[in-house]
Amino acid sequence: MIRTDNLKIGYKQALLEVENFTLQKGQLYFLIGKNGSGKSTFLKTISGQLSPISGSVFLQNKQSIEIPFGEFPKTVSFVSSHFPNVDFLKVEEFIALGRSSFTSYFGKLQSTDNKLITDSFSRLKIKHLRGRFTSQLSDGEKQLVAIAKALVQETPIILLDEPTAFLDYSNKILVLEMLKSIAKEMNKCIVLSSHDIDLSLDMKCDFLAVNFEEKIMQLVNHSVSKKELLGFCF
Repeated sequence: MIRTDNLKIGYKQALLEVENFTLQKGQLYFLIGKNGSGKSTFLKTISGQLSPISGSVFLQNKQSIEIPFGEFPKTVSFVSSHFPNVDFLKVEEFIALGRSSFTSYFGKLQSTDNKLITDSFSRLKIKHLRGRFTSQLSDGEKQLVAIAKALVQETPIILLDEPTAFLDYSNKILVLEMLKSIAKEMNKCIVLSSHDIDLSLDMKCDFLAVNFEEKIMQLVNHSVSKKELLGFCF
């Protein structure tokens, strides 16, 4: 679903060399490494916000640079670590923005769109937030609403940049378990960046680990020990 081929990423010059690997549907992957090591750069490259320095990214067996700009929102959804400042938007209106690639020029929602939005409230267990303004939400609630918006995009790939960064421990576990369940039950490839090594290991998911010193990223099996993982990344 996500395949890399001799990929180097960065801005004006290469920041990171990415090992050749294939990330599958139905799986949750943790992207880990030091601050400034290239995690966000990798997510931006996969989501089409940055072009590779060299090499290729394949999404759904299509080279990313060949995917039309208008088709990217139907292939990859991206959840930022910072919730957008939209104080006067209700929760259901914010989630509905995920359907913008499928609606008419006037943004009119059809019955299928409304059903997806309703289903997202149920799956993320946020029915109690319906009717609230986004400015009234806690950090944990905002993160769940942002994930709901990504779900209604119906993309096979979901990328999340530090989705648990501002959450308390119980909400971290809630979000991670929910994402793992979504990947499996909805057959999606989900990649999230995280600094929570212990929680990541508890989820028993494979890692995309960044070695800052050697400037490389590798796919690491979930059976790796904490000591080995820390030795590689930190």
